[in-house]
Amino acid sequence: MKVEMLSVLEDNFIFILIDEIKREAAVVDPAVATPVISFLNKNNLTLTKIFNTHHHFDHVGGNKELKQLFPNIEIYGSIQDRNRIPFQTHFLEHKDKINFGGECAEVFFVPGHTLGHICYFFSLKNGENHLFIGDTIFGGGCGKLFEGSLEQMFNSLLFLRNTLPGNTLIWTAHEYTLENYLILEKLEPDNLLIKEKIQKVISTLKNGLNTVPFLLSEEKAVSSFLRWDDITLQKITNTNNSFDTFCSVRKFRDNPPKIVKPF
Repeated sequence: MKVEMLSVLEDNFIFILIDEIKREAAVVDPAVATPVISFLNKNNLTLTKIFNTHHHFDHVGGNKELKQLFPNIEIYGSIQDRNRIPFQTHFLEHKDKINFGGECAEVFFVPGHTLGHICYFFSLKNGENHLFIGDTIFGGGCGKLFEGSLEQMFNSLLFLRNTLPGNTLIWTAHEYTLENYLILEKLEPDNLLIKEKIQKVISTLKNGLNTVPFLLSEEKAVSSFLRWDDITLQKITNTNNSFDTFCSVRKFRDNPPKIVKPF
């Protein structure tokens, strides 16, 4: 299984999973249909599946047109998103298994950003691990709580942080990494790892590349959103347990200080 990424809208990513033997494709969170169709035509691929992480329009906006072009397509989403994901055919629950390209993915229920948010974890036969996470984890951040609670988001992040291997590549749906880490630097001004991360991200973006995907192990080491048990961070936030530390970081991000982007 091969993964390709399309940049669309202002800062969205669409992911194309490719079965090179059958010349079939699956798409994760098609915000819009046109670039997906162009990619499929250019690479002589037939779209057979859509994997939606949640119901927001910038993740399901292309479903209708893709369904019209590929009438037999299977459209996957959370059972919690029934009647909210266009043309959904499969209604998934926590720990369900799905298949594509000779590989198996496990579905995880990760509410917080929305009440029905799920993600897809592919542990490939070649040893690679890929997590299609939607808007639950960003580089240096997590999704805003549009529907879920702080408790739900914390538990979702805790599950992912403590369950998945460090070499998991996180395919998040937005390019927010630079802004997020510039804000975290305001929260942790003496954190050298955050400063190093910012310079790495700036270099990546200036070279015309994306910061996605990124390794879970790197985020666990640097991001304030995954370091709730860090004693230094707890002192900064004046908290003494992981949940309160997470809440403090999330609230800081919800009302961020002014930052100046370097370019």
